[in-house]
Amino acid sequence: KKNLFYSYLGLILLSAIWGSSFLFIKLSVKTINPTVLTFYRLLIASLFLLFFKVKIFENLKKNIKGILLIAILGNLLPFNLISWSELYVDSVVASSLIGTMPIFTFIISLMIFKDTKPSLFQTLGLIIGFCGMIIFIGLDFNSLKGDSFFFSLVILFSALCYALSATCVKLIKGQTALEIASTSTILATLFSFPVMVWFLVNSDKPILIYLKTISFESIVAATTLGILCTGVAIIIFFKLIQRKSAVFASQSNYLIPCFGFLWSFIFLEEKLTINLFIGLIMIVFGGYLLNSKKS
Repeated sequence: KKNLFYSYLGLILLSAIWGSSFLFIKLSVKTINPTVLTFYRLLIASLFLLFFKVKIFENLKKNIKGILLIAILGNLLPFNLISWSELYVDSVVASSLIGTMPIFTFIISLMIFKDTKPSLFQTLGLIIGFCGMIIFIGLDFNSLKGDSFFFSLVILFSALCYALSATCVKLIKGQTALEIASTSTILATLFSFPVMVWFLVNSDKPILIYLKTISFESIVAATTLGILCTGVAIIIFFKLIQRKSAVFASQSNYLIPCFGFLWSFIFLEEKLTINLFIGLIMIVFGGYLLNSKKS
């Protein structure tokens, strides 16, 4: 019971952190190009993780394929894609669409770990949790047109990338959550560097002039993204996967929209609606069913 308590506490903490990331991305891309933001975010996260003095390359050779997949699918691709998408899509919409990750994770886990069969409770849990998230947001998908619709699909693809990455973590042996987080983040930083250089070289503005246009608000938001929403969050996420499962850890995405709205209410004075309470009850109940061991 004690381990279960800490697991759910970690899940809520992770949801709260990641729920704020979409707000910080929105503030960052006001004056920072998404490719530059991705590199800076990963660089800050790597420097933060290096403070723990982890043996980064220990057992890396036997896990190199999994680590590379996590670096690309869990960091490089979604960070870039979500940042670009938030130029055209509201942060609330982005956080809600990422909530589809648990469904992708559950399906992928069933395909890889074929000895695991979904129970009726688990299937109902996924459906109820996802419906609760939609009710909570009150999202009108008919309003998504043109660029907004396309980049909403891009965010859905990012959710699939996160699901694939989460499944890869469970397959890695002989490395702690901190080691996996540090190694994959550092590799993703190296991969994102040439992408950023390409942008700066092909930009209409000289590098120095471009750097002068970056606001202090965007720098603070991007730095918070790197330390809190990437470095700290990745450690918690991988630890939850190792302690429980990828499906359990991915449930944080059901609560991300809830915390996204909460931060909006606190910092942007958004109004709370009945959708919040109905949706939240369904999300929590869906999460309970998803982890039910009854068949």
